[in-house]
Amino acid sequence: MHWRAALALLIAVTALTSTARATDAPAEAAPAHPDRAGQALLPHTRSYYIGNASSNAATRLGCDNADTQGRLTLFFGAPIETQGAFGTTLWGGADRTARQSADLVRDFIRGYAWCRTSPGQQVLVGMGTSNSTIDRRNDVWAFGHGAAWATAVRDAADWADVHYPGVAQVYGAWDAEPSWSAPGRAEQWMRGYDSVPGRRALHANFSADGCPRDGANNGGCNNGWNQEMVWRLAWRYDPALPIPQIYATSGVNARQWQKIDEYGARAHGDGMTFSGVMAQHAACVQVGGCHLIDNTPQAARDHLMNALNTSPLTQQASLENATDMHWHR
Repeated sequence: MHWRAALALLIAVTALTSTARATDAPAEAAPAHPDRAGQALLPHTRSYYIGNASSNAATRLGCDNADTQGRLTLFFGAPIETQGAFGTTLWGGADRTARQSADLVRDFIRGYAWCRTSPGQQVLVGMGTSNSTIDRRNDVWAFGHGAAWATAVRDAADWADVHYPGVAQVYGAWDAEPSWSAPGRAEQWMRGYDSVPGRRALHANFSADGCPRDGANNGGCNNGWNQEMVWRLAWRYDPALPIPQIYATSGVNARQWQKIDEYGARAHGDGMTFSGVMAQHAACVQVGGCHLIDNTPQAARDHLMNALNTSPLTQQASLENATDMHWHR
């Protein structure tokens, strides 16, 4: 069967079985992806702002990423309450509960598994939300949303472990930015996430808005945050895997993160280990308006590595991963 016909069949089956996902069988060997066969694996992954709530579109998106491996994040928008449950806004798409967002992650994995170009490839998918708008809620609500997100991530991860072992793993992901909420409210969300038994690790795709670029003495950041708070949420909480946003072409974001790392090493004897970097070059090409904040993944990686290696307290031999944001609508 031609691979596109096979994918169409997979999508049709996915739609028919969306209410009975627990019966999914383990993945079979994936067919070749002819328009990418023979190409070297990309040195970075593609991450996405998810603005399309279609199960079929998520499956196709997974197939479109069949030539890559490593960590990526699917961002589902700001935390909200929808359909009587905790969920997210999506990026212009229909609101989805945390469990419905996890269903789209499952669909992405099905498409990836069906189309991946090498049996040895594995994708590590972060299911992401943010701290945007949570100041409109109270601490109990923020804690509850974090716990609901962790539960949906854990359940999707358990499903992937059973049905697609060696093909895909599911993680949480969190776009926490100082400009978007008060630090205490953000910490309540993280406490909620961390409280769930069996919770999975979390891609900490943070920014460091307004944080110092030259000092490591717990200097202030935007909106009442400081280096201590950014360090704690991006590193000290056990689930956190730091994969920060290194967008600025000047390298300032990398210097901010080096100083946050240095602060942790000096104040707590606990410097960070970065799991990767996040860029937004592709998303900027798609929509424009990114003057001087459109690093490529390679440039983002180089900026952070160069900054970290300015001090023996923050030196790191390598970075596991780089990922580049895209829009998916």
